Amino acid sequence: DLPTPRAGGDASSARWAPVGELLGESPADGVPLAFDHGLILADGVERARSKIEYSSLATAFCPTEFTVGELRRVYEAVWGVVLDPRNFHRKVTGTPGFLLPSGGTTTRQGGRPAQLFTAGGATVLNPPMLRPDA
Repeated sequence: DLPTPRAGGDASSARWAPVGELLGESPADGVPLAFDHGLILADGVERARSKIEYSSLATAFCPTEFTVGELRRVYEAVWGVVLDPRNFHRKVTGTPGFLLPSGGTTTRQGGRPAQLFTAGGATVLNPPMLRPDA
């Protein structure tokens, strides 16, 4: 749970908002941000989108043990696309050092038991996880 944001200084109000809404990527057509904060946010989002292509950063948004499906949802949320589950599974499990099987399974997402993984030791992914054209 995140703390409730509070306005202060030059800000007349503060609230949590979806990034896509703030950047005009969703039906709300963007929310005006003060000063150059929209540019700063856009640069940060693009940096995150780019960084998960070639680094293991996406695993930091998962629990210690996670399924490939949970990791896929991180990529989908950051990139704003829907990824093919089978192709994603093949790519992430075939990238040396990216994921390590933990030996466990889970049914926390329903359906048949899914294999659990932990982040591997690789910090740079080779080959990279290339973002599809949105």
